[in-house]
Amino acid sequence: MLAGRVLSVLARIAFVGSAVGHRLGRRERSSQLEAELSVPASGSVSELVARITNVGTTDLNLLKFGTILDRKLPIQKVVVVDEAGEEVQAKAIHPSLDYDALQSKHFQLLKASESVETIIDAAMVHSFDKSGTYSFAVEGLIPLAVAPSTKLSGPPAYVKSNTVSMHVEAGEASFQGSRSIEGRTNLDFAGCNGTKHEVITAALSNCNKLALAAADDARDPTSARFVEYFKSNRSATRREVVGRFEAAAAECSTTDSGVSRLFCYDYYGVCETDGPLVAYTMWMFDTMVVCPLFYERPPLPTGCHRQCHATTVIHETTHCGGVYSPMTNDYAYGYEGIMALKPDWALLNADTYSLYANGEFALFIS
Repeated sequence: MLAGRVLSVLARIAFVGSAVGHRLGRRERSSQLEAELSVPASGSVSELVARITNVGTTDLNLLKFGTILDRKLPIQKVVVVDEAGEEVQAKAIHPSLDYDALQSKHFQLLKASESVETIIDAAMVHSFDKSGTYSFAVEGLIPLAVAPSTKLSGPPAYVKSNTVSMHVEAGEASFQGSRSIEGRTNLDFAGCNGTKHEVITAALSNCNKLALAAADDARDPTSARFVEYFKSNRSATRREVVGRFEAAAAECSTTDSGVSRLFCYDYYGVCETDGPLVAYTMWMFDTMVVCPLFYERPPLPTGCHRQCHATTVIHETTHCGGVYSPMTNDYAYGYEGIMALKPDWALLNADTYSLYANGEFALFIS
């Protein structure tokens, strides 16, 4: 059984403009990385070039998987704004991956003073329904390690690019998203054999119990653990955390109702069977999907800061805005990462909730 930590990377590269101020707040740019976005002289009508430069003095290994450097996963790499100033919603995913399954192929070596370029096709996750001039920008987090190591340490690097404009012809920019979303139910039974069905229903039941135990602890104004994880003892912070946990518990309490949809198999075809993807959430549609690696994890926590079926489902459920709004993002991952977050970021960080709930396992079994 794998009991490795879950690494939740910021796949939904965060909003720019007014939405950034609401979701990300004020954030100091990385002193190690700079991002520049440009329109290539040739290429498809929705292609852009992102250049990431190591402006520090230390060689770095940048995580490619689930970030702007990822060329496979359907993640949001740019924020797109139309002529009316409205954001074009992305049909993208939040991926969660197993820390212990990371390999050297998942990293990009970037030496000091050097740059790496990556091609971004905005039509991979955006639909350009109208022809016109669109604005594009990158803003988000890139987890990294000091080379030659690939052991991620400390908070990810925050990067924010310039904004570029480009005319896009609706008929020429083809949305590459795969399957359409149908009506919702909490658990989709199609494609689930007996074993998978049993695992998922047990995961939902344990998610419900752990989330309720976490809500009870968060409600206690004397809880030192709450302050440790959420960096605040404000009543408003406690109310939001309790509300989010209770909403997750309610969503996990049923398999035939609720606002989200949970697939026990790779419905969208983006899992890699050799890892490291454990699960992902299509946040725009409140849809959660588990990957083959999910089934190698234990049903419940086997140690401190170790993830399992139940805490993975809690993590993904908090990404669903229909379950509780605002939804969480992936600002940091793992215990060391979440301990470095400021209060406003901790409040909206998915891994903070799953690891906090992990610590309530003793309450759950008592």
